[in-house]
Order: sequence, then C-alpha cells, then structure tokens
Amino acid sequence: MDNRKIFEEGLIRAMDEVAEESKDNTTKMLAELLKTAILKPYKEAYYQELAGGKVHKENVEKAVDFYFSDICVSFRAFRNLTDDEKDREIRTAKQQLSTIKQTVLNVLANNNIVIIQ
Repeated sequence: MDNRKIFEEGLIRAMDEVAEESKDNTTKMLAELLKTAILKPYKEAYYQELAGGKVHKENVEKAVDFYFSDICVSFRAFRNLTDDEKDREIRTAKQQLSTIKQTVLNVLANNNIVIIQ
C-alpha cells in the first residue's frame, strides 16, 4: 500500500473514531463531511469506470462508503430525532455496509460489469 492510501485510511479511521466518541452532533457531521471529501475521488472513478463496463472493487466499495457518509450527514440534520436515536440508527446501518457492498458488486456482475480486483 502506498503512502497516500495509508494516510487516507488513517484519516478515515480517525474520522470514524471522532464520530463514535463525540457527544456533539455537529462534530459528527463534520467528521462525515471530511470522510466524503476523502472518498469523493473513488466515487468519481467508479462512475468513470462504470461507463466503460469495468470497475475496480475498491472504487465500488469506497463509493458505497462515500454515499453512506453523505447520507449520515443528511440524517444527522433531521430535527425530529434525538441525537441518541440518530446514533443508534447509523450504527445499525453501518453494520450492514459489507452486505450492501457485496450486493452492489453482485448487481454489477449480474449486469455484465467486470469487477477488477
């Protein structure tokens, strides 16, 4: 793994820790926004590759991570839920991320998109 990837992964883990440990909803939103900034190039690469019929598995998985973080920011802005309810729902959804990623990969493969390891 090159230095850039190591740095990215470290930042993502750090932002996950900030979001988990913070009691402040705004700080959690900012951590998710930073994650989306880090993950945005993978989302863009995914769409470029998809147009060519071949996608790298890492780009698919990180695009899913991008969208999850983006959804978390929007979800945390809901006013009709308590911060504890938001945290609980996000934790529950986060546990399903690996299943979601595999489902996306399966759908792509079923639609004749080549998955590059």
